Amino acid sequence: MRLTPLLLAAVLLAPAAPTSAVAAPAERRAPVVSTERPEAEGVARFSRILRARPGRWTPRPTSTAYHWLRDGVPIRGATGRRLELGHRDVGTRIQVVVTAAAEGFEPAVAVSPGRWIRHRVERRRVATYSVQTRGRITTSVREFRRQAQQTYDDARGWRGGGTVLRRVARGGDFTLVLAEASWLPRFSGTCSVMWSCRVGRFVVVNQARWLHASPAWNAAGRSVRDYRHLVVNHETGHWLGRGHVGCPGPGRLAPVMMQQSKGTDGCRFNPWPRRGEL
Repeated sequence: MRLTPLLLAAVLLAPAAPTSAVAAPAERRAPVVSTERPEAEGVARFSRILRARPGRWTPRPTSTAYHWLRDGVPIRGATGRRLELGHRDVGTRIQVVVTAAAEGFEPAVAVSPGRWIRHRVERRRVATYSVQTRGRITTSVREFRRQAQQTYDDARGWRGGGTVLRRVARGGDFTLVLAEASWLPRFSGTCSVMWSCRVGRFVVVNQARWLHASPAWNAAGRSVRDYRHLVVNHETGHWLGRGHVGCPGPGRLAPVMMQQSKGTDGCRFNPWPRRGEL
């Protein structure tokens, strides 16, 4: 539910229910007054940190509390003075709610102006792609298109490095293909029925992998949805000019250009490009 400042104040400042059937009337007190709005200070980009400035109040508060909002909705657990901006914050409006209290006064609430959250970097490159299929497709092509675009739009992916990938009806700079497993070798002798691959302008996703992920991925308890992020990011990464890389060290996040479908050599499974890959 989207909360207006007045509704939020009513929720945050609502009195507790009386513990006895008859409660003595409370003495009416003047509220603390906000004389300068709070601010959410800092760089409003994914992976950066916003810090709450409580603003000015009369009288000076003896305590302040914070709660952050995303598009008017409280962010679960975001009750500190700092907020680390995540991928879900990109494209949203972030505000901080400050509740101030002072002895002898009713507490009051003030809300900061909204900050529009942007990607880690601005757009540096735009590439277009179209979607095709090969062979017998038993899954939803519409869902394939939708989820692939979600991967391309995600702030954790290639968009985080400034590459914008947009789907067009036909043609484009490259073709994203959902292919029946038996069709993979038809693209190239280097492709197998087991895995996905990239050949020239074709970024080919093996339908069997799209539906069922890979044995190594499943054994690690990772989700099919995350595997779909991985395979789209990995094969598109080849089209963007990235080659295969190995594990940088046991326990570290695997690069997205590592062949994680086959295993990670001690790295942690990871469907997104590391900062050094962007």
